[in-house]
Amino acid sequence: MKIYATPLQDNIVRYCLHLIFSLSLLFVCGGLSLGQEDEAEAQALLDAAVDQLQAADSFKLAITQTGAPYPLMLTFDGVNMLPAALESAEAQFVQPDELHISALLQMFIPLSLDIYSLGDQQWLSFPSGAPWFQLPAFEDFDVNRLLAPGDGIEYVMDNLHESQIIDVEAQVGEETAWKLQARAAGAGVSGLLFGFIEPADDVELLAYITVADGRFALLEITMLETVGDPQKEPSRWHIQFSDYDGPPDFEPPSP
Repeated sequence: MKIYATPLQDNIVRYCLHLIFSLSLLFVCGGLSLGQEDEAEAQALLDAAVDQLQAADSFKLAITQTGAPYPLMLTFDGVNMLPAALESAEAQFVQPDELHISALLQMFIPLSLDIYSLGDQQWLSFPSGAPWFQLPAFEDFDVNRLLAPGDGIEYVMDNLHESQIIDVEAQVGEETAWKLQARAAGAGVSGLLFGFIEPADDVELLAYITVADGRFALLEITMLETVGDPQKEPSRWHIQFSDYDGPPDFEPPSP
């Protein structure tokens, strides 16, 4: 026995199929719209935080590295240094172009050093407390580029991929912060760590921006080229921002 659909039944089926297709299209387009809106909101937060950093009279950075050791790109007057890894560093930037860094390295034994940069010139005290010598510790590094429009941190944040807000109430110490996730090109990120590293691959970036004042509180950078070994934790760099607009707490080298 054959069953034939009536014109009314046929119209109902066509209507249901059309409704299902339309709802599916709305769902897909809505998802794309929400994704684009989230990325725009994330970018707006990052842009505002960059503006705050560029406007600050000064700020401090605390840098630590966890996981698999990552080789440094530190040189002395063009001569490569012995293999070393950075354990931690404290830095202060002072407008317009001063930067002081105190770093703890792991070589055969732990060693400390101080670096003072003025524009594109650098002085080195190694180990810390030794007399200052004018030597280029970072190849082609210029403090002016760190906060320059279209360069440094602004360049990195303008060229992120897949940026999104993943938490609106993250905690950084006692601060409430937005937590953003994105991917960035390793070559650009090198400038955020003063040329200490030169990642060969993209990196994953987590940015924490304080809700109270919209400033960077913390950046966490995962070297994706070190991901995948189940026996080792990936290399991660943690850059904590503090003391915006504070007075200089270092003495530059005597002329």
